[in-house]
Amino acid sequence: MNSCAIVIPVYNEEDAIGSTVERLQKIISQIQNWKFEIVCVNDGSSDRTGDVLNQIGGITLLTHQINRGYGAALKTGLSHVSTRWVFICDADATYPIEDLPNLLSEAEKGFDMVIGARRGIGISERPFHRMARWTLRKMTHILTGTMVPDLNSGMRVFRRKLFLEFRNLLPMGFSFTTTITMASLYSGYQLKYLPINYSTRIGKSNIKPVKDFFGFSVLILRIASYFEPLRFFLPVALTVMFLGIAKGARDFVVLGTIGALAVTMFILGVQIFMAGLTAEVIVRRSAPLAVDEKDDAQ
Repeated sequence: MNSCAIVIPVYNEEDAIGSTVERLQKIISQIQNWKFEIVCVNDGSSDRTGDVLNQIGGITLLTHQINRGYGAALKTGLSHVSTRWVFICDADATYPIEDLPNLLSEAEKGFDMVIGARRGIGISERPFHRMARWTLRKMTHILTGTMVPDLNSGMRVFRRKLFLEFRNLLPMGFSFTTTITMASLYSGYQLKYLPINYSTRIGKSNIKPVKDFFGFSVLILRIASYFEPLRFFLPVALTVMFLGIAKGARDFVVLGTIGALAVTMFILGVQIFMAGLTAEVIVRRSAPLAVDEKDDAQ
C-alpha cells in the first residue's frame, strides 16, 4: 500500500483552515490503496489559526513560534514525515483539493512529481501579472528546454526523495515550489502537469507581485547557473566577446587602432567562459548521488 503525507503550511488562515482539513479528510476516506496522514504547520500565525487547529482532530500539528516563511513551514512538515509520497496544498481554499485522486493516479504511472497547473477565476488577468507569468515561463523554457505551464503551483504530489535530495537548495520563502520544480527538471525527474481550477482565496494574500516577480527571476537564473553553469554562462560570454570584437572592428576602421574598451570586453568574455567551464567541471564532479527511498515498504 502506498503512503502519502499531506503537508499544509498555515499562516493566518483562521477562516479557511478548518474547512480545508475537513474537505481533505472526506476525500482521503474515499481513496483506496493509499495510507494518509495530515500534517499542518502553523507558521507563527497571529490570529486565531492556532486555536482552530488545536480543535481539529485527526491531524499532526507542528508549530513555529514566529513566522518563518512558506518554504520553512514546508521544510518542517516534510522533515517530520517519512512517507514515500507527499501532497502539499495551501490552506486558503484556492486549490481544488478534490482533484487529489487524479494527481495520485498520475503518480502511480511512474511520474516523480504531479503538479496542478492553475487556471480559472483565481488567476489574476491584470496586464502586469500576465506579463510576469509569461516572462517566468519563457525564462524557464529557455534555460531548461521544457515548457512549464505553472512554475510555482502550491498543489502537487511528489516523491519525498526529491525534498531530501534538494533540501539544501530549497529556500524559506514562496520560491520553494519554483526551486523544487526547476531542480527536478535539471536532474531528469519526470514531471506531469494536470489542469486544475484555481479559486479566489479566503483572506488576504501575502504575495507582493513586483518584488516577488524579480525574486523569482533571480531565483530561476541562480538555479540555472547552479545545475548547468556552462549553458548559463556561455551565451553571456559569447555576447560580451562578440561586442568586444565588434567594438574593435569599429575602432580599427574609424581610428586605425583597437581601443582599450574593445580589448577589455573581449578578455571579459573569455573570463566569463572560463568561469562557466570551471563551474561546469565542479558541478559534474560533485553531483550528489540520488537519494534512496528508505520507505519503499511503507
